[in-house]
Amino acid sequence: MQDKSIDGALLALRKQIIREKREGLAHVEALLVLRGVHMPAVLPAKRKDVAGKGHMAIWVMQALKGGPLPFRGVVAHVAIQRPELAVEAVRSRTGQALYKLKYRGHVVQDFGPDGCLWRLAEKNEQCVQSAQRAPNRTK
Repeated sequence: MQDKSIDGALLALRKQIIREKREGLAHVEALLVLRGVHMPAVLPAKRKDVAGKGHMAIWVMQALKGGPLPFRGVVAHVAIQRPELAVEAVRSRTGQALYKLKYRGHVVQDFGPDGCLWRLAEKNEQCVQSAQRAPNRTK
């Protein structure tokens, strides 16, 4: 085995021990010191409930394809796509996605007699056809 493979395996083991709060950290770090390997800080693991790149935007635009919806309607559509998420997390992420899409000019926020409604901007009506091929979450 190459030295860099052994070093990488030891660093991965160290990261796993720290994140999972397991025993043996002193032994692994002693081996790394003996081998002269720099031990970087271990960051927390990435959250597993985060949507993939662009998924939230696609789900929000799909929800608005049928016409203007209140925020609650958009949240309900996204919640169907991600049933494993808590309602608060869906609300927060849907709001973030809507405001990013608004900033980019893809959606518009209308205020009328029915309250605040979100709708697709006119220039994006044809772009939603490509959103039909939304990614499937099979985890």
